[in-house]
Amino acid sequence: MWLYKGGRSEETEPSRGFTLIELLIVLVLIGIFSSLVFVSVAGGILRSEENRFIQSFTQTLVRARSASLGRGEAVRFFIDGESRTYCVEGLKRQNIPESIKVEGEGVGEVEPGVHAVTFYPDGSSSGGEIDLKWEGGRLDRIVIDRFLGLIRMERISS
Repeated sequence: MWLYKGGRSEETEPSRGFTLIELLIVLVLIGIFSSLVFVSVAGGILRSEENRFIQSFTQTLVRARSASLGRGEAVRFFIDGESRTYCVEGLKRQNIPESIKVEGEGVGEVEPGVHAVTFYPDGSSSGGEIDLKWEGGRLDRIVIDRFLGLIRMERISS
């Protein structure tokens, strides 16, 4: 068979397909790369969930401080160890993920298993430190200043 291409002719050869081994190698490589992508995406999703929780937790503390300044009365931020929830006094409870262990130092216990940080209308607070220990070994500490009521988050270990 002859084909006409741009003024010159060439004889065409029958096309060769891929062997079964070549196809299997390509499929294995695709599987390896897909699993690597999945692992990195899953890790990113987990980190974003952790960051979302930290933001929500600290924003709830800030909300309690702002409420005490705005209302002119003491407002408490509760952490309930039994039900694994936290909230500002009188507002909706939010869940603490199972992958996080919450520990506190200098945070008052108002009843068995329930701890609270109190924010006062002059801007001060009862103070304390709240440690968030993650399953992977990460440790974040939230420090509540006793005199100014300011809330600061520190990453202790990754």
